[in-house]
Amino acid sequence: MPASVMLLVGLTVVMAVLGVYRWIVAHREDDCIHIDDDPSGELLRNQQETTQSLRKIDRAGIALTVVTAIYGVALMVFYLYSGLNSYHPPA
Repeated sequence: MPASVMLLVGLTVVMAVLGVYRWIVAHREDDCIHIDDDPSGELLRNQQETTQSLRKIDRAGIALTVVTAIYGVALMVFYLYSGLNSYHPPA
């Protein structure tokens, strides 16, 4: 298997791992709104930290998805162009 295809598979695997990690972080998220429930502010602080983590993961996921998609389309175009260029109809 060519190195270019291996790179595409690697990028896809990293995207999948990032998606699972985001699911794990989002699974711990508290969906209730805590404004004045906790005098120490720990619940609110945990919500803010989880939200910040999810935003970072989402930014990385979007960037990785765009890079993977562009690379995949470029690879497909290259292979199609190479295949069409190497085709010689029978005489």
